[in-house]
Amino acid sequence: MTLFRQLVEEKGWTTPETFNLHFTKAGRELAEETGEKRFADVTVARRSFDRWMAGSLKRFPQSDTRSVLEHLFKVSPARLFAEIPAAVRMTLFRQLVEEKGWTAPETFNLHFTKAGRELAEETGEERFADVTVARRSFDRWMAGSLKRFPQSDTRSVLKHLFKVSPARLFAEIPAPPAGEVAAPDSDNLGIKTAPLQSEEGGAGTLLSEPLLQREEGAAVDRRRFLLTGSVSALPLLPDALGSSRAGPPRPDRMDSELIDPVLRHLREMWHMLVRSDNLLGPRHTLQGVHQQLAVLEGLLDSTVPPLRNEVLHLASRYAESAAWLHEDCADQVRASHWTRQAMEWAVEAGDDTMTAWTLFRRAQQATSAGKGAETISLSRAVQRYDHALTPQMRAAALQQEAHGYALMGDEITCHGLIDQAVALAATPEDAGDGRNGHGDFATPAYLEGQRAHCWMLLKRPERAAPILSASLTELPEVYQRDRGLAHARLAASYALTGEIDQAVTQAHSALAVARLAGSTRTLHETIAAVDALRPARDNRGVAELIEAVTAS
Repeated sequence: MTLFRQLVEEKGWTTPETFNLHFTKAGRELAEETGEKRFADVTVARRSFDRWMAGSLKRFPQSDTRSVLEHLFKVSPARLFAEIPAAVRMTLFRQLVEEKGWTAPETFNLHFTKAGRELAEETGEERFADVTVARRSFDRWMAGSLKRFPQSDTRSVLKHLFKVSPARLFAEIPAPPAGEVAAPDSDNLGIKTAPLQSEEGGAGTLLSEPLLQREEGAAVDRRRFLLTGSVSALPLLPDALGSSRAGPPRPDRMDSELIDPVLRHLREMWHMLVRSDNLLGPRHTLQGVHQQLAVLEGLLDSTVPPLRNEVLHLASRYAESAAWLHEDCADQVRASHWTRQAMEWAVEAGDDTMTAWTLFRRAQQATSAGKGAETISLSRAVQRYDHALTPQMRAAALQQEAHGYALMGDEITCHGLIDQAVALAATPEDAGDGRNGHGDFATPAYLEGQRAHCWMLLKRPERAAPILSASLTELPEVYQRDRGLAHARLAASYALTGEIDQAVTQAHSALAVARLAGSTRTLHETIAAVDALRPARDNRGVAELIEAVTAS
């Protein structure tokens, strides 16, 4: 699914004739606005429309066609024809749980067991007071992926808790149209249902797509899950990166004497995965991170304090790594989910260092979303954990705060913060395995690269180019993705200052890294640089570059 197809289907323009009515109208509007009459004559052939709907175009449309498309949809062609992740399945159960803030199994069970006690008192049936929900069951309910209803007593307590029948509770809610807000308490929810058998053999209604073929409590095929509010419902490897493979079984219970060596092994594995990411990118790393997370989640199901804190600490580290890898794959939904999960585990463990680092990661995500004020606020929240921060972590937080001020247009404050960060910079190293702690990437070369990025955000590309060129010579080879981003940003700065040949060279270097590492984030930055070169598309080097990017 591409954004183009999604928008066309939402608007009901799914026939070539209907689409062309709106497209040619947009062309006439653009011609009138720009004075370029040729836009009024642009049309889309049926064959082209069919390819666009199928997501199978081999190259971008012609320049005038792209201009009309951007005017019609208010979205750049690069985004319009990019793949978008599959939507998360939403049920009324999940919607209500998220609204109430009960997304942790422990929190949900507090309210569920309270409802069970109330129901027992009201009915005189004491058995309701003893009903609980296993973590595995809660995870499946949040995923919207169960095939059979819960047991009869569980259904009764759920109905008492939510005042909604289980049939409605576990049925899918279609996403509301853009600009509208779903009303969960409405009598007309538009829920998609299909008849299924309850566990007791009676007819019920539940999701139309049978994701699970087992009763509640049986082992779950983790490959079938989509992202949910639960930590155990994410696929081991997203479809965008290739086929999912089943990971190791989650250990429901492990002897305490075995947990320590398992944790030692997983700590060592984490350093190997960090190095793999720096060298090769997310495509080669993400599956391993989720496999180890599956083991840690299983341990959390049954491990009690004080050993539980050790598991939480490591699980938080892996979750933050998963967030970063998904972010590098341009999957912001999963990146945000795993960042918040890492923070939740860090808070439970009393790990102030990791809590501060997850705040830093949220600040980075706010910067990517163009939210300057939120970036500043989150970066300062990191710095309030002063007792838990190393100098290199402070450097990372300061440079991120600088990005917030760059987004707000405050050049002086921005570069003052970068100067402070450089004074705290980490010692350059070339292992790339995270053994020097959070923020070990915040070396002088990295921070100067971030200064250049701030100049780009401040719309001063002529100041960015020489800084990026110098920092590239200092970045260790192990940090391939950072080098790829630097090449892409240097290409953009050269393009914006009219140095076309240099821009083409740097963009090719960035594209090579993006392909090798499978870094969608680097690819997007490269595409942005190529877009800045499109006015010079008659240049042979630019034309060949556009061809190479289109084929990526």
